Order: sequence, then C-alpha cells, then structure tokens
Amino acid sequence: MVNIWSFFSQIIGGGCPLCQRPGDGICSPCARALAYNRHPCPRCALPLPEAAPAGTLCAECQARTPSFDRVLAPLLYQTPVDRLVADFKYHQQLHFGPLLAGILAELAQQEASATQVLLPVPMQAQKLRERGFNQAAELARCLSLRLGIPWSTDRLFRIRGGDQQQTLKRGQRRRNVRGVFACNGVVPAQVALIDDVMTTGATAEEASRMLKAAGAERVEVWTVARTGRERAF
Repeated sequence: MVNIWSFFSQIIGGGCPLCQRPGDGICSPCARALAYNRHPCPRCALPLPEAAPAGTLCAECQARTPSFDRVLAPLLYQTPVDRLVADFKYHQQLHFGPLLAGILAELAQQEASATQVLLPVPMQAQKLRERGFNQAAELARCLSLRLGIPWSTDRLFRIRGGDQQQTLKRGQRRRNVRGVFACNGVVPAQVALIDDVMTTGATAEEASRMLKAAGAERVEVWTVARTGRERAF
C-alpha cells in the first residue's frame, strides 16, 4: 500500500508540536518537560516506585518470565506524550514519526550493534486500510535510518484479526492475541520488535513467543512509551 500520508507530512509546517514555538521538532523546554521512564522494570519497562532498588523486577516479571528479553521505553504514556502519539497515530501527523523515533533511538543506540533486524508489530489488514499506514512500521523505518539496522515487514505477520485491544482488560488482551501472529521462515538470532506504546504487554508477549519459535534467541521490544499499571487494566 502506498503511504500517501508520508507525502502530506513533508509539506506541513514545522514548529514545536507542544507549544508551537518556531523551530524543528520539540523545543528544549518541552523536551525537558516530557514524562521520561526513569525507573523502569529491567525486563518489561513498567515504571517502578522511586524507592525500588535498581535492577528490581516488577511483581509480574518475578511471577512469570516474559517471552521477550527486555523492553526499552524511554517515555511514559501520559500528558503530553499521549497527545503526541495520538496525533501521530490517528491524525496522520507523520512528521511526528521521526521525532518519536529519535527519542527512542537515543535509548536504543547502545543495543544497535547486536540487533540484526527491526520488526514492526503488524496491524490488522482492515485497520491498515482505514488508517493508510502502520505507525510501528513508520517508527521502524525511521529507526533504521537513524541506527543503520535493516527493518522488515516480511518476517512477522498477522494470520487473523482480533478485537480492539483498547476495549479489553488484561486477561482478555492475552486471549485476544493468542495465535494472531506467524513468522515467515527463520528469523535472525537478535531482533527488536517495534511498537508505539506498550500497555499490558500482551501483544509483545505473543509476537515474541512466535519469533523465538522461529529461531530468535533474543527479542527486545523497543517502544516509544510505556503505560503505568493504573492504565494497563
């Protein structure tokens, strides 16, 4: 599918998307005011209390080891990050893609040398037709340019749809995505799964499970933002 929004995003005027100050991208004051994920679980990147010792796993990761090996999520999904993601994702503001990918790239660059391919989380076909682009693929494309890692939409794909995850609770989300992904051939040993927001981690868990079944030895999830437990149902 031709992404017509990429063209339109190139002709939209610049300026800080948060305060409209003239310039290219987020201005320095607004960048400093973003909600950064400064104390995450080292496995799933869930934001932990400030009092938690460094390296502490969250209760869920202690109880059950996820299929993915690590999540990198530089931001918290709260104001104004949620607005930036929503404008990028739902309002065709594709010029926010490089901006959000740049923030993620700053955190991911230390992992770049070992990562062999970037794999965006696939969208349902109907949603892709309606939206005209896959936001995860846009992020993967921008990260590939920034970090010099190849990206692919051919290795991981959806074999069926599923209900909208936003309307489901935690347990329902896990059941909803069970068996929705498949892999095309053998995947490289070290891969990064790319998405915009991680909520319960159900989608990342199922995709990582399939990637490891197809030959991946290490799967990292690189996502722009992570919700807190209160927003993860």
